[in-house]
Formats: sequence, structure tokens, C-alpha cells
Amino acid sequence: MRAFVGSRFIFALTAAVAFGLAPPADAQGLSDARSGAAFSNTQTAAVDDATALFVNPAGLGAVSGFELGAGYASRFRGVGFDHVGDGSAALSGPLGTVAAGFTFDTPSQGAPSWRTSIGAGLQLDEGVLVGAALHSINGVTATVDLGTQLRLGRGVAVGLVGEALGSTANSARMGLSLRPIDEVLTLGVDARFKPGAGDATQAFLGGSFTPGLTARLHIGGVVLGVGTELHNLGGIGPLTATATAMVELDLDHVGVALQGGAEGLGDDVINSVVGVRGRLSSTQWDSLLPASGRWLELRLAGDGGVVDDDDSLWDTLFGETKTATRVLTALDNAADDPSVEGVFVRLEGLSIGFGSAAELRSSIERLRAMGKKVAIYMVGGDDVDAWVASAADRVWLTPSSGLSVDGVRGRLVYLRDVLGRVGIAAEAVSAGRYKSAPRTFTHTEPSPEELEVEASLLDGAYNALVRGLAEGRHKSEDEIKAAIDLGGLSAPEALERGLVDALAYPDEVGDLLAAFAGRERLTTERRFIDVSPKRERWGQAARIAVVPVTGTIQMGRSGGGLFSGNNAGADDVVEAINAAAGDDSVVAIVLRIDSPGGDALASDLMWRAAMLARDKKPLIASMGDVAASGGYYVASAAHAIFAEENTITGSIGVFGLLFNAEGLLGDLGVRSVELKRGALPGPDLFRGVTDEERARLQQSVNATYERFLDAVVTGRGAERVTKDKLRELAEGRVWTGAQALQHALVDEQGSIIDALRLARERAGLTATEEIELAIFTGKDDLPGLGAFGGVMSAAFGLPRAEAMQQAARLLFGDPALAELATTSNGKALVLAPSITVR
Repeated sequence: MRAFVGSRFIFALTAAVAFGLAPPADAQGLSDARSGAAFSNTQTAAVDDATALFVNPAGLGAVSGFELGAGYASRFRGVGFDHVGDGSAALSGPLGTVAAGFTFDTPSQGAPSWRTSIGAGLQLDEGVLVGAALHSINGVTATVDLGTQLRLGRGVAVGLVGEALGSTANSARMGLSLRPIDEVLTLGVDARFKPGAGDATQAFLGGSFTPGLTARLHIGGVVLGVGTELHNLGGIGPLTATATAMVELDLDHVGVALQGGAEGLGDDVINSVVGVRGRLSSTQWDSLLPASGRWLELRLAGDGGVVDDDDSLWDTLFGETKTATRVLTALDNAADDPSVEGVFVRLEGLSIGFGSAAELRSSIERLRAMGKKVAIYMVGGDDVDAWVASAADRVWLTPSSGLSVDGVRGRLVYLRDVLGRVGIAAEAVSAGRYKSAPRTFTHTEPSPEELEVEASLLDGAYNALVRGLAEGRHKSEDEIKAAIDLGGLSAPEALERGLVDALAYPDEVGDLLAAFAGRERLTTERRFIDVSPKRERWGQAARIAVVPVTGTIQMGRSGGGLFSGNNAGADDVVEAINAAAGDDSVVAIVLRIDSPGGDALASDLMWRAAMLARDKKPLIASMGDVAASGGYYVASAAHAIFAEENTITGSIGVFGLLFNAEGLLGDLGVRSVELKRGALPGPDLFRGVTDEERARLQQSVNATYERFLDAVVTGRGAERVTKDKLRELAEGRVWTGAQALQHALVDEQGSIIDALRLARERAGLTATEEIELAIFTGKDDLPGLGAFGGVMSAAFGLPRAEAMQQAARLLFGDPALAELATTSNGKALVLAPSITVR
């Protein structure tokens, strides 16, 4: 809706400027918007580059990135040469594409003329484009073009332009383009109608009609085109024709076209025409000389997303965030790209668990399996960094740093005595003997069940770490264990024990990389994720929707908590799932879950939306580091669930947690009197829980637990897990992804890339068929404002909240649980215990 309102605003503003600044006037010498022969066989319905500014401004909406085009043609009239030319530049952004350009005409006889143009185009959806252009003629008069393109599927497009509006030389141009051979052959029928003088009837009957036919054959980086136009059709004077032919040669980002033709065919005087065009673009076009031997470079940190230190202001404010998922997708594409020889990754401190790290490590392994070389440079790192890097061919390390490869550990924190000292008591009612999350507040030491689960998770992570380092670095597991037991390695020790291949400062890495690639010098592509190919296909590509469920699950909208970072709000997640399910262009849905759970009702609402969505299209769940309790609740609705070996999942159990500050309030001199109507109004901070209230809360928790079990059985299907079997696996027990696979709680071990592949397969798409990934969040934000918000946060120093979160985690063990529990007032929660394995 915003896009439509925005387009009307563009049209209204442009028209107001045009008609307000200039009276109606003839378009002196340049009434033909194509500037004579300067354009090569253009089509009103199909033009989609910077020249759309002069042909049909709606086509600007199809431009991606930046594009610059220029053309020149010479026409020999028998008595001399005419010279015509044009230039145009277009830049796309989140709100559409803006463009500016000029044309000139220098005849052998008569006065030269020139025109400047500005315009904008907008793609309302995959099949509807609109645009407007304002032309200033000889710096004096002005006219407006308004255009639209309708792409009625992959083989039919229609275009309509009102040209030179605001002048007596106004005309209408219509076009129909067909693609009998998708993306290879494009046929176009265009016609321009110029009304005559007088009233509407006279204008129509006395108007001139100029039809034309064009054809473009697109083979790789070569385009062959022919075109013809008829003049004086049904008018006074001889019927004449114009014919042109052209050949265009394209490379990735540049292209050149040559054309020649004749005008006045059928008349006594025939004019010859020759011309040339050039193109420079940020998008990749089909190339005559396919690239080869390419090396890609990435800087990764934090959650595995890209670190950019050279973003332009435009990219900073409006560019798409290069998230971990985008990195994994780009690496997967690189593995299949024959032009890519190798990938160089700078690891600058990952802050992820073994689940997400396994996805990145698998991508590196697939690159090598497909014959690509991979080198990694670390400025330091811990177990996770070293584990990821060990999958590469070469690993280099800064000499003055080291590797904190010292094993894995978890910490269980208990706050009962601390709370007691200030007069606060916590009480929990639980369903599931392993449901240990509230014990942080109700106990002083771990239970046997907690120790059992913690030991299992640590064993899984440690074994994966040792096995991965040993296999990747070609060492024995005993050698790796001995290195780990040193409690961290200096850079020389890491080199001596074979965990890295060389020590080098950043300025020396280039020479190491070139030598590894077998070249004297090597240039890497750092911005390859931003480079997208020019889209030649009409219509909407099949889309796979990715719906993130990230952070603690809560009712309401998604957002940030006091200490717990981002939360997954039921309103937003349900809205996103429903939108993806109802979008005809979406062929499959992937739930990306990285959540320990949270509110039971919110989890159930998300589960219900997912169950309804899976009746309409394939629904796949991909687990990150944690998809437990409420996170597993939501995942169970999927047709298939993917988890990594050390993803933390399961924790099928329920609890309610209440806090009683009666002692603290009494010490502070607070006195209260409770007035009630009804037998069990529920406890609050001013008093403890009565036996009757405790029993009622237990009933509520038990009922929610049964609902949880039923939901999992319904989602998973009784053929995979029965309720009796699930009871044995539930009880709040946390499992690793590998254990969950053995117990049929998940279906496959793999990353989000594997989940996307299965989604493509379940949707009936071939491995080579074009798809588009679309992130559905349920938030109705303007494009680009998310990135802009990040800039503003940085400007105001809000990233300090991360430091607050880490401090709270050290002090309180589980700030997400603390925040949720203190506001839940005994409401049923499906939240896993805080277990961090690093």
C-alpha cells in the first residue's frame, strides 16, 4: 500500500512541476523520445535499463543497483550528417529507482536542440511497474511522460506511455512484448499515436499512427536485434519504413552495441544510420567471456555475519544486512559456481554456539568438496573459531595473538540464598522432572537430572570439537586433547602443534594467499554478496519464505527486553507465517528457530499458525544454536526438522514461577491489606502461595504439559513418535541435535541451507530453477529503516546494552528467564534452562 501511495506522489509531484513551470509547447526537434536511431530496438513493454528514462519510465523500476548508459548515432541525409546522442544514469534504492539523463540532436541543416530529463520508476509488485519522467527542452519548456508496464506472466508484457504531456506534441505509445523462448527470444510490437488538431473526434481521425516490430535474440553475452517502423501509414505522402539491425556484446559489468540501418525506405531519398552504445552497471549481465579463477573474500565476526569497513553511506543507511544466513547462501552458491576458484575468510571473533558454527563449518567443507580452495586468517579466537577454521585448506594466525582452545564448559547459577538475603522467595510448579529452568531461583545446587543433561551436552560439544580439529588438521584425537589441556595456546604453540599453518601479520596475508593460489598477485572480490545478476525473467520467481523465531517467545510484538536482547512476539511471528502461507508467490516456508522458548500461550499460537500453513505449502524447520521448549513446540509443526549435531533442543516440559517479596516489603516498612472476591484470586509479590492456589497452579501447569505433548504428537505424527514414547523423551529433558535425531524428535542433521534445499524439493522445484528467498517478519516497516535504526543505535551508544546483557548473565545466570519469570506471575512457561556450551 505504501508503494502505491508513493507512486501517486511521484506522479503528482512531477506533473505539478511540469505544468507549473512551462506552458504547453511543441517538443522542438526532440518529440521522438527515442532520439532517432540512438536507441537499439527498444520495446515499450520490455525496456528495463537506464534508457527507460526516454522510452518508458516505468521500466526504471526494474533497474537494480547503479547503471550508466550512453549512445551516439550519425545519420547521412545526402547533404550532410546529423548527429544524435543520449546519456542516462539510474540508481535504485529501497523506495524505487531515480534517473537523470540528456539527449541532443545536431542536424546538418537547422538549429541544434537538446533536452535534459529526470525520472523515477517503482515496482509495485513483480508484475506491475510505474514511472514518470520530466523533460526540459532547450532549457525552456517542459513535458512529462507517464508510463506503466504490466508483466502478465513469464511470456507476456504490456506497456503504455503518455508522452510529452503538457505540449501540443503529446502522443501515446503502446507496446506488447512476447517471449516464446523464455529469456532467449523477445518479440515486440510497438505503436505511437499522435493526435491531430481539433476536438476529440478530429484529433483521433486526424492523428498519425506509427507501428513498429522488433526482435531480440539473447544468447549468453551476445544480443542480436532487428527492428522496423512504418511511417505515414494511412496519412498523406508515401508510405516509408525504417529498418535497423544491431549486435550487442556484454561482459559482466560493461557492454557495447553497434547498429546500422536505413530510413526512408520506399521514398526517393534513403538515409543511412550508424550508431554505438555503451553500458556500465553494478549488476552482472550475462557475459560473453564468463569469469574464471575468481577469489572471494569475507570478514566474519559476531553471529557469523559480514563485517564491512568500507560501506558507502547509501549502503549503511539502506543496504541489506549481510546476515549469517546470507553468508551461508553466498557460500553455497560459490560452491556451485564454476567461475570461483577459492574463498578467503577473515575470522575476527565469532560469538556463536556449536550449532550455528556447524552450519558455517559445513559450508566450508562443501566448498572444498566441490573443488574450491579455502583459506582462513584469524586475528585470534577460541574453540569455536578454531573448530570452524579447521575445515579450511589453510589456516593462518596473527603472531601476537593466540588461540583460546581450552575445551568447553557450562555454568549453573543458583540465586535462592541471594534472593533470601533481601527478603524475596521464589516458588515453582513444574511438569517434567528434568524441567530445571526455575531451579536457578528456587535451589542452591544442581539436581542429578541437571548434572546428567549438562554432562551430556558438554560431552557432545567436546567430542565434536576434538573430532573436528583432528580431522581438519590431520592430527590424532590424543594430540588435540593434549593441546586443549594446555589451557590455551600462544601463536607459536598453535603453529608448533599444527592447529595453524603459518603466522602472519595482516599486511603479509596477501603474499600467503597469492602463493596458496599459485599466483604472483591475487585480487579478491570483497563485495560479491552485494552483486546480483541482472534479472531477465518476467514475472515472480518462486519464493521460499524464511520466518525467523529468534529470542525468548512472548505475547505481543517482537522486540528487545531489558537484558535479554531480541524477543519473538507471537503477534509478529503469527502474522509472518500467515502472510507467507497466503502469498501465492511463496512455494514453501522455512521456520528459522533460535529460541529457548518462553510463554506457553505464545508458543501455542505460533504452533497453530504453522499447522495451518503446512496444510497449504511445505513447511520446514531449521534449528540454530537452541530450539528448545517453546522453540521446539513451534518446530514440531513442520513437515521436517533440521538440527545440527550440537543444537540444544527438546526440553518438552512446563513450569510456573512466582516470586514473593513479603519479607523485603516488610523490612522496608510496607504494610498491605488484601481485599478479594472469589476463592482463589492468585498470589502476588505481597504474599506467598496458599496450598489451594499451589494445587490449582499445578493443575494448570499439568494441563499445559499435556497440551504440549499433544501438539508435538499432532505435529510430528504418530508414525514418528507416539504420546507414550514422547512422555519418556519429554519430562523437560534437553537433548543435543544428534540425540534428538536418534529419538525422532528431529528428522535430519543439517543447516538452514539443507532445509532450503528440502523446501525447494518439496515445492516441486528443480535444483536449477530460479528462486528468491524472502524474509517474513510480520513487521510493517519501510525498507531500509532496520539498517538505519542500527546506525542511529550506534550513534546514541545503544550497543552498550550488549555489555549490560553480558554483565547480567554473569550475575544472574539467565536474564531472559529472570525477565520473563518476574512478569509471568505463575503463568505457564515453556522455557529451557540457560545452558551455554562454549
